[in-house]
Amino acid sequence: MKKPYFIITFLLGLTIALVMGRAILQNTLSVSGVLVNKIDQEISYYKTQNAILSEQLLTASSLASIEKKAKKAGFVSGKTAMVIKTSSSLAVKP
Repeated sequence: MKKPYFIITFLLGLTIALVMGRAILQNTLSVSGVLVNKIDQEISYYKTQNAILSEQLLTASSLASIEKKAKKAGFVSGKTAMVIKTSSSLAVKP
């Protein structure tokens, strides 16, 4: 008679231990779920900031922007053409 009593007690204890383990695990996951949500929000924020900075970099490095900054600094555009007038040919014939 002792054997069935031992098996029932063991199964009942195992069931209680598994239920408690599941409750502890679910509690841990629910807390980490909030943490994961917070981290996802931070990632989204940094992706947005990265896109804004990338756009600002492309705007600042565009040729039109560089030209405006050069004019403000006092550089002038050298649109004069250089012409070489020689009577001899420039290419050497073999």
